[in-house]
Amino acid sequence: MTSSTNTQSIPPLRSQRDLCWKLRDEYFECLDNINNSNNDDKLFVDPVSVQNDENMQKLVKKFNCWKKKEEYEKSCITSWVEYFNKRRQLEIKQREMLNK
Repeated sequence: MTSSTNTQSIPPLRSQRDLCWKLRDEYFECLDNINNSNNDDKLFVDPVSVQNDENMQKLVKKFNCWKKKEEYEKSCITSWVEYFNKRRQLEIKQREMLNK
């Protein structure tokens, strides 16, 4: 359910929201698995960097997270995806700061 398919501002149904959150959590968990496996490299894969960095995209595909990413983006409103991704990126940066 992307915003481009919806010309009117109709809020998503509860079932659509639940699906969006479920798929978001699955995708973010997959990214966590990448981060945990690369602990020695201090590499943090966040959804914003996946959008913009070819190397990150390859890594996400290698760990079979790409399909989860596509499902998440397809099932959530575009503005929600942007919000969730930026929030996730901020959380990762905060974690990095606390661990220094």
